[in-house]
Amino acid sequence: MSTTSSIASTGLAVGLCTYKRRTSLERTLAHIAIAAKALENPPHVIVVDNDGQDPLVRQGVERFAAESGLAVHYRVEPKPGISAARNAIFDLAEALNVRFVAMIDDDEWPSPDWLAALLAEQSATSASVVGGPVRPVFPDAAARLRRYARFWSVDRQYLHGKPFVFCTCNFLIDMQAVADIPRPLFKEEFGLSGGGDTVFFRSLFFAGKAMAWTDSAWVHEEVPPSRASFAWMRQRRYRVGNHAVRWESIESRVRSFVKTLGLVARLPIYPLLRREPEMPFVAWLFEYDKLRGRMASHLGDVFVEYGRSSAPGEKACG
Repeated sequence: MSTTSSIASTGLAVGLCTYKRRTSLERTLAHIAIAAKALENPPHVIVVDNDGQDPLVRQGVERFAAESGLAVHYRVEPKPGISAARNAIFDLAEALNVRFVAMIDDDEWPSPDWLAALLAEQSATSASVVGGPVRPVFPDAAARLRRYARFWSVDRQYLHGKPFVFCTCNFLIDMQAVADIPRPLFKEEFGLSGGGDTVFFRSLFFAGKAMAWTDSAWVHEEVPPSRASFAWMRQRRYRVGNHAVRWESIESRVRSFVKTLGLVARLPIYPLLRREPEMPFVAWLFEYDKLRGRMASHLGDVFVEYGRSSAPGEKACG
């Protein structure tokens, strides 16, 4: 159990975890430095390397620290998986005794007003968590997918009629909201499968922690050729459905199964609901894949999103 420091926490830390993405990490850090210029007080920057095998990563982070003048904290987290990497960020943030933590992925880059917009929204709403949108950037060879960008985007969401932030790719959190929550914050059983960030945010939401959203705090995400296809998105939707059952089942297996039955019953008329009026049949296909993932999860299958390999470009966070 974490205990609140006797010294009042102040300031901001920007955290990101990385895995075999040195070039894009350096781009992310450069844009964080630009966003930091809009703040009265410079933030700390926390980089958790979930690999640690490439010495050029540490060298790049050290070079960024020297050139930006920011306080940069680099740590190798040897335990594989995004849960361990995210927990390491929060451990370092607690040691720094900062009041707020913002997070971004290592294949993203923020807008110049990113940090200022997150902090402004938190100040205006006193929300425990503030989220912002993520906009995909497709390679020229996949320009045809730009009309379907909403499926690769992160947009405002609601849960029970209230704003709900569900992923760590673009958010700010008031550390006071997690001061009395048992550690680790992110469940290890979701470390290689993914979905642990949604479990974390759902726990905060149902504990009554207020959430807010600002469209002004946007970030871009690079879509590499390996992800610039309908085949990849169909797999992603399968994963979403698969993990949704896992986090819903923490609260109630019965309710999760009843929800699946309701979604199955809705599937034949899904295009008629016009939830995505500009592309109803593409949306139907993705809804079908999400249901396949849900059914597989009910049968005990766990989709592993972040299994380790020697291939570069694998995400450690996000």
